Amino acid sequence: MSSLAQYFTESGTADSLPADSAFAGGLLETMRGHHGQLPLWSLHRERLQRSGQLNRQTLDSIEVTVRSLVASSPWRDAKLRLRVGERDGRQHWDFTLSPLDPTPELLGGARLFPCSTRLSVGETANPGCKLLQRTGYNRAKEELPTAEGFDGLLRDTQGRVIESLRCNLLLWIGGHWWTPDLRRCGVRGVMRDWLSAKVHLHEADIDLATLCTADEVALCNSVRGVMPVRELFGHRHWAPGPETRRLQQLIAEELW
Repeated sequence: MSSLAQYFTESGTADSLPADSAFAGGLLETMRGHHGQLPLWSLHRERLQRSGQLNRQTLDSIEVTVRSLVASSPWRDAKLRLRVGERDGRQHWDFTLSPLDPTPELLGGARLFPCSTRLSVGETANPGCKLLQRTGYNRAKEELPTAEGFDGLLRDTQGRVIESLRCNLLLWIGGHWWTPDLRRCGVRGVMRDWLSAKVHLHEADIDLATLCTADEVALCNSVRGVMPVRELFGHRHWAPGPETRRLQQLIAEELW
């Protein structure tokens, strides 16, 4: 079975796609296909709609296409990368479909590196959408150590912990799950939203010192699910704990 990525535009199949930089602004949505289904599509659609950049007709067209692509995918688990933005003066959307690579961090745990790059705080309510132009995220990524398994920890300009480069944060403190308040900045992930309907997530402003007091720390996103964190570089180590495993089991039972 081929492991090469497959490319699609709103007009049909394609041999390749332009770089992200070819878009003027735009949105990025990464999704997981499982056994020909998109378990979290309704939440992805809600986030796209929340951006205010797509009308219902465009969303309907995207939904028909994405469901068809995943239904015919040759892979049991696939990653779908949707881009929506302006090119050549008109709205354009396309997809990349590829097999989902193994994730060692699901069992062994991820390593977080506190990045110096800070996220700007917006003056209006944060819609929490994932933007296609990710200059700040790319700059933070360049700070990471060369060793494998590192993800960048991002804070805002006031020092509040917000997210990692790829995931939302979950902290088990005092017998409850806590997650950073994303009203000012950051990506409000689809997996985070799904989990919040299953277990109570307390949203609060969290600093680095509070993060270090957590009994367990985990990352979550819509492609990988929940991954334990085993290290905050230069600050703290954790062992994967039972509460994180319970979240992983919940996802295994209800999603994939």
